[in-house]
Amino acid sequence: MQIVQVIFYDGIVAKPHQAQLLLIDPEQFEIHYMVEGRKVIHRIRREEMELLGAIGDNHPAIELNNDARIEFLSRDLPEMFKLKQQKLQQKIWHLERSPSLIAFSLIFMVGFIFVLVRWGVPFAAYHIAMQLPASTLNEIGGQSEQYVFEQTQPSQLSTARQSQLKQAYAALIQPDQPAKLLFRKGDALSANALALPNNTIIVTDELVALAKDDQEILGVLAHEQGHLKHRHSLQQAIAGLGVGAVIMMISGDGSDLLNSIPMLLAGAKFSRNFEQDADLYALNQMQQRKIDVMHYANFLKRLEEQSAEDSKGSNWTQILSTHPITQDRIQMVLDFKAKQAQSPK
Repeated sequence: MQIVQVIFYDGIVAKPHQAQLLLIDPEQFEIHYMVEGRKVIHRIRREEMELLGAIGDNHPAIELNNDARIEFLSRDLPEMFKLKQQKLQQKIWHLERSPSLIAFSLIFMVGFIFVLVRWGVPFAAYHIAMQLPASTLNEIGGQSEQYVFEQTQPSQLSTARQSQLKQAYAALIQPDQPAKLLFRKGDALSANALALPNNTIIVTDELVALAKDDQEILGVLAHEQGHLKHRHSLQQAIAGLGVGAVIMMISGDGSDLLNSIPMLLAGAKFSRNFEQDADLYALNQMQQRKIDVMHYANFLKRLEEQSAEDSKGSNWTQILSTHPITQDRIQMVLDFKAKQAQSPK
């Protein structure tokens, strides 16, 4: 008969008992312990036991269906429990305490998360964004539009001025379908333009005022049209949700994840690739309509200079905050113009 020294909790009181676990037959055990000088014996069937592994500093244990618990005094599982399935469990428990395996698992998890965030999430975001139906675009775009309206004021531009810019924009981006063009006084948004999924472009009065030529504004509008065409804001928002989901899996906190979509859409900081795609679209549209692309470069340069002058924290530091101004983008315009000049007429 196999006998093992164990610690037994009877499920009634918290006091542990020094006890003996005996194997009666392959399916039955007895637990023997003393209570106030009296020997107590409980018979337990194997099916009533739930074997718990040795994790960290904890020894193996058995949970019983009456809240009782048996704790072993050694990390190794007694022979009476080493059935085929339980031998496999014991090997797993040993591996879980292996420093090398823990280090490998940590490195693997970090690498997996990096690959998922770097390539997996953007890939999924692109395909999801491209497959969303118009009804979904209108719904989430409308929520983002409402959010922008709450952050801005009605436009001070005259109806005639707004109509003039809308007509010029519609002529510029043909044959693509024109977006709904709205003007708002930017306030905190300052000089800005936003492309929303419900086929809407919002332009602030401050951006119009900053331009020295309407063709500079048309370059910005063509750029925003490029974002709409490629659904960049949706991709960026979905990718943000994807990263948030990864964080939720790690931290367990997913509060307000879906409710953040309108703000993600309205305040998306586009990646370099997205900006290049939208810039290239704008440059091609301007070139096809015989508009000098240097108007667009001049406007980018002016924004960059103005932002540098007011770097101490005024509203101008927020100019096109969703469209980072870099020398690379200006150089892209110059390279495009040079390439077009070299092309045969």
